[in-house]
Amino acid sequence: MMQIPVQFETSTDSPPDLAEKHGIARLLALLPIHAVVWTIAAWLSRGNLDTPGDMVENYAWGIEWQGGYAKHPPLFAWITAAWFRVFPHTDIAYFALSALNAMVGLLGIVALAGRFLPRRLAVVAGLAMAVSPLYSTLAIKFNANAVLLSVWPWTAYFFVRLIQTGERRSALALGALAAAAVLGKYFSAVLLIALLVASLARPAWRARLLSARSLLVVVAGIVVLLPHLDWLVEHHFQTFVYAEHRTGGTLPAAVGRFGIYTLAQIGYLLPSFVVVVLLVGERRLHAARRMALSYVKPTLCPDLWWLAFAPLMVVGVIAVAGRTEMASVWGMAEWFALVPLWLAVLQRDGVPVRAGRAVRVLVVYWLIVLIAAAATGYAGARRNGDEAAEPRAELAALATTLWKQRTGEDSIPVVSGGSHEAESIAFYSGNRTHYWDMDVPQTTPWLRSDDVRREGMLIVCETEDSRCIARATAWSTVQPLPLNVHKEAWGKTLKAWQYELFVVPPAAV
Repeated sequence: MMQIPVQFETSTDSPPDLAEKHGIARLLALLPIHAVVWTIAAWLSRGNLDTPGDMVENYAWGIEWQGGYAKHPPLFAWITAAWFRVFPHTDIAYFALSALNAMVGLLGIVALAGRFLPRRLAVVAGLAMAVSPLYSTLAIKFNANAVLLSVWPWTAYFFVRLIQTGERRSALALGALAAAAVLGKYFSAVLLIALLVASLARPAWRARLLSARSLLVVVAGIVVLLPHLDWLVEHHFQTFVYAEHRTGGTLPAAVGRFGIYTLAQIGYLLPSFVVVVLLVGERRLHAARRMALSYVKPTLCPDLWWLAFAPLMVVGVIAVAGRTEMASVWGMAEWFALVPLWLAVLQRDGVPVRAGRAVRVLVVYWLIVLIAAAATGYAGARRNGDEAAEPRAELAALATTLWKQRTGEDSIPVVSGGSHEAESIAFYSGNRTHYWDMDVPQTTPWLRSDDVRREGMLIVCETEDSRCIARATAWSTVQPLPLNVHKEAWGKTLKAWQYELFVVPPAAV
């Protein structure tokens, strides 16, 4: 087959000597330390996993190992279920998963930057992005948005590697990762379209796009997506219906929302910008100006510019054309190429970046994070607010004890009622308790009403949730049991929460 000549921008540094390797390894070691710091910080600052209950929902979905779920495709739920096959059902273990997911994405940024920059600068790209809220505070809430942090950078990496080398394995990896991104969230269509736009915008990349290797990308992607495609057909494209709820409205409102979205992205990236400037040896003001200029001047580094900004352009077109209600966190994963772009511009200008300073900068940053996290957690307990005081793990422990007393069974087979409370019992009980949606059972198709009555079920409602109590009373025909639950935090006994529990014993009992 005729080989297509492809020109590209890439790193020209020579193989590192032993001292250089040690220096790079020392910098890379900062990323797992960063993950540990944020695991501890999240545990210190948060009274629960997350207020909306997304993280316990991930688990309740994932243990069913479905090809898709009512709201989203399945990747993040599968990852959650696999993680808790090994690790204990605790908040800190879940935060460790979140931090690990972010670290995998940061390593992807390092790998991508390494296709254009010397190795030390490539590691700096990952370290600078690590301090952004995108890969720290927002990443700790593991959900359909956060899972893209680990997938998008590696997808972009194998895209660039395929463009640069034409390797068959790069084409297969690109196809598989692109499909994995879609399995994370349909919003990943933004990434795939952006990579296509970048390919068309760069003449050398366009040549590779039209080669036979593109067919391998498509085939690998379809193979990975097949289980989900089968699920979509079987369930009448249920997730698409949920996605449609985020569209609608007027054109001016859509433009305004996209403007707010863009401003939020600038704010999210500001800490990374500051870190790069701090690492510059001299001419910091000049460096800041050149980095800012890179936003509007593609000629400074065309390849990385298209990788950095094509996703934002695609988001803008889709948001405005679809009148979409944009949430700023949807853009969490899209900035994988921006810090590499800044560093490439500084390198070409001869502006020195002192990579070794990253150690001191990050140590100071970690101390600030841990102190702020402890202060936030203590202040939350002192205020005794709902976010800190809600006793989700304690509710699960007492509910399990009550179930055993009433039925003689060690574990609750099925739980329902208020979704956050029920899914929390499913998660913290650690006994593979299944969640069933009593109100909309088609969203939990792994159980039928007959299965639930045969196996038995515990229904939990907050005492103030009259709708939940009325529905549970009608379905179960049993009298509710009142339960007061409180938790201990930071040496304080927090306010009690009131629940009504309905014990529907197994048919045999």
